[in-house]
Amino acid sequence: MPKILALVGSARKWGNAEVLAREALLGAQEAGASVALVRLPELHIEPCDGCLKCVLSGGTCHLTDDLAWLLAQAQASDALLLAAPTYFLGPAATVKLVIDRLLMRATTLAAQAAESKPGEGSEPSPGWRKVGAAIAVCGVQEWRGMTLPYLVSLVQGLGFQPLDGFHAYAPGPGEVLLDEALLARVHHLGRRLALGQAESRPPEEENVCPTCRSDAFALRGDVAICPICGQEAWVAVQDGHVHLAFAENEGGRWTEEGLAAFLNDWVIPSAGRFLAHRQEIKALRQRLEVVEIPWLRPGG
Repeated sequence: MPKILALVGSARKWGNAEVLAREALLGAQEAGASVALVRLPELHIEPCDGCLKCVLSGGTCHLTDDLAWLLAQAQASDALLLAAPTYFLGPAATVKLVIDRLLMRATTLAAQAAESKPGEGSEPSPGWRKVGAAIAVCGVQEWRGMTLPYLVSLVQGLGFQPLDGFHAYAPGPGEVLLDEALLARVHHLGRRLALGQAESRPPEEENVCPTCRSDAFALRGDVAICPICGQEAWVAVQDGHVHLAFAENEGGRWTEEGLAAFLNDWVIPSAGRFLAHRQEIKALRQRLEVVEIPWLRPGG
């Protein structure tokens, strides 16, 4: 029996994110899956303090909170759904707290890859074959911001291949219940998660990143680069309209391979560069240390 986990990134009980998560899990149950819910704001997730201890200790973080428990729940699941609201052009802060700590998982993956035997990396890892999906709840389209690509990226970062990622528009709490077409789509999505249907649904809009669903790009000559997942596209103008022709989708930087490469190619070497210049940096800092500038704190 497949196990489906739904993460709700909203503190509002019976809000739109929770309603959609429950609807998807109903579909998954009908397809024979075991289901469970986790409300992210109810977890104790500390903000990353950038100490890099997880890099130096094989994935162990010195912060004492619920993140390791959350990663274990995801690891034990066969499919994942993430539903969260949009707060001022981005996901609720609890989602970003988890994203900021993904280096902890990347370190663990890199350690596992280093211990693997030659040839074991030629096939996709068991974690990458697991499937997931993301739903970004928004009030209006004009204020949807960058929530969806961050949600899809977190689904990937937790080790799940995204089947789908889309926006759900509903200004008031629970108003998604008035949208029968949306509920039917979410219910069917739950069934797809339970059945492990690995074929990804393409974006509904033109010029949207097929990997993370971002519609914001950095232009480098005639190439557009997604700042969230690194997906590239060639830019062409046809009949006065801009058209993005995307390169073959290889999953981007949020796959297990992408996270491990980020760790090995940038994070770990950066530690060595810092240590080589540590004394120089300390000396240069002295001119700032001798200047008295007060810190302001509540009640102080």
